[in-house]
Amino acid sequence: MNDEQIETLLRKAPRPAAPAGLLETLQSNIALPPRAETARVNRTETTPLLRRWFPAISFAVIFLSCLVAITVQTNQLVQVRRDNETLRASAQNIEPLRRANREYQRLLTAHQELEQLRKDLAELHQLRAEVAQLRAQMQEMDRMRAEIYQQVLSAARQPGQPPANDDFFAQEKDPNVEALSIQCINNLKQIGLAARIWATDNGGVYPPNWLSMSNELSTPKVLVCRGDKGRTAARSWNEFGPGNVSYELLNPNGSDKTPMVLLARCPIHGHVGLSDGSVFQGTGLGRTFTIVVKDGKQVYTPLPYE
Repeated sequence: MNDEQIETLLRKAPRPAAPAGLLETLQSNIALPPRAETARVNRTETTPLLRRWFPAISFAVIFLSCLVAITVQTNQLVQVRRDNETLRASAQNIEPLRRANREYQRLLTAHQELEQLRKDLAELHQLRAEVAQLRAQMQEMDRMRAEIYQQVLSAARQPGQPPANDDFFAQEKDPNVEALSIQCINNLKQIGLAARIWATDNGGVYPPNWLSMSNELSTPKVLVCRGDKGRTAARSWNEFGPGNVSYELLNPNGSDKTPMVLLARCPIHGHVGLSDGSVFQGTGLGRTFTIVVKDGKQVYTPLPYE
């Protein structure tokens, strides 16, 4: 028997009768859905209160946040406008402030210049006092030198001395020779004074060469001894050269802290100018010093009295 024959037999078989009470059992087991109104009421009764009000609360929170943000931005915008107006008002006053600042800077510069002039004036008065003191010392030294010269001259002309000394003293008394010697001493005094003035403006250090103190010396003619026949004085500092100076600069870049060191010397007369500005005669019987070399510097050393 094949499948078709089995299927035909099953179709021809009588249907079995339903068990008693099956319909009622099925109907009692079927749960029909409630009506819409009843479902809505039941759902409302079972939903929590917070969940029901959450959308409204969320909207209110968002609305308040937006309102607060708008308020803050509005306040910031008002503050920015106020700052802008303040800056505009300040910009209108900036030009007077600039003029006041320029005037202040001008007055400050003038005050600084005035203070510098006061300092220069005080230094000038100090230099004048020093010059007056130096002149007094030079006059006193010249007087003492003349006294010593007269004493030596009197002692040399005592009876019994050889007549050759008279020739020597006659030469010393030659007006031309004496005038040239005095002129040389004056040149050394001017050189010493110019060096000290130059040091006042340069940290207390003496000039390194002759040309450096051209502003302090009135003329380059001061640097030529009139007894030096092999030198000619320059007419101006533009024409000044090594051949236009007779004196030796022995303490370049020195100072008055070593007052006994020779600053300048005349090789013609032997006169010397010290670093303290004093000048001593280097020829004749009035010479009272010798020169000693210490640490590469020529130092003035007084001769001991016998």
